[in-house]
Amino acid sequence: MAKKRLNDVLPSEWDRVAHEPIDDNEWLDEIRQDKINPNHYKQGNIECIDYILETVGKKGFSGYCQGNVIKYLHRWRLKNGLEDLKKAQWYLNRMVQEEEKDEG
Repeated sequence: MAKKRLNDVLPSEWDRVAHEPIDDNEWLDEIRQDKINPNHYKQGNIECIDYILETVGKKGFSGYCQGNVIKYLHRWRLKNGLEDLKKAQWYLNRMVQEEEKDEG
């Protein structure tokens, strides 16, 4: 298949082209390297997850993480398999990390 420019890819094609070479794909290669916590979540002065914690507070963050764990566990067999299990695990680990700060 011919290379495409990222701007020419339709949303309906994203899953298919995620594994194809794309002309302007420097950032896409980085995202492919870590599907659980990709680099586009780490742009700027603060990582996205830390910004969420700062914005919603400790109690809200715990609920946010719990909701994501539930979401990924609910869909893992139907959507992304092991990748979704690892995402659920990532959110659970982050929730534990925040809870441990209060005990330490």
